[in-house]
Amino acid sequence: MAQEWAKSFYNSKAWRNLRERLIVENNFLCADCGESYLKDSTQLVGHHIKELTPENINDANISLNPANIKIICRKCHDKAHERFSFDTGQKVYIVYGSPCSGKSTYVNQVARRNDLIVDLDAIFAAISLCPYHEHPNNLKRVAFAVRDSLIEQIRLRVGFWKDAYIIGGYPRKLQRENLAKKIGAELIFIETTREQAKATATMARGILARQWYSFIDDWFDSFEP
Repeated sequence: MAQEWAKSFYNSKAWRNLRERLIVENNFLCADCGESYLKDSTQLVGHHIKELTPENINDANISLNPANIKIICRKCHDKAHERFSFDTGQKVYIVYGSPCSGKSTYVNQVARRNDLIVDLDAIFAAISLCPYHEHPNNLKRVAFAVRDSLIEQIRLRVGFWKDAYIIGGYPRKLQRENLAKKIGAELIFIETTREQAKATATMARGILARQWYSFIDDWFDSFEP
């Protein structure tokens, strides 16, 4: 079923006409399994190879481009989107390392639209008017509670997210390994040196850089490989 932001597009005459034309051009066959749906073409859908998003749905070069549309049956469509009986399972990753090591950058590069991200920086930003990387002491208890609640939802596999990424320092070996075991997660270490982390803090944290130097030193002083 189409999401709310996509319903008007899928109900549009332009989309319906294009879908019907492509079905005929493909001889009523599913491009994936090869089964014929000549007797019931309603079982065929137009699958966008480059996924539609609220940002690109009005770009006809993507949403109405025949080269970006594959005619497949509903069963193969569910499989392509890992829905229902074709769900491949939710994977969880703990991405850990020093402050300013590039953990969030890594997650931004590999995560997909429907993945769940637990990032303390983002939580602080969401519950305050402070700059993105500022962690005010009087909000820490609330921010940590929100983080822990999200991690518990991940442990219980609540919701229909695809994969989950938990971003954190986790310098203590036993702490991160116990958490990974508890929630069924894979550990991903983002390695950097103390000097590189501080250089990143200098460039990216502005007036907060000196505070982050302290966070970096604390992490390296307590890190257990």
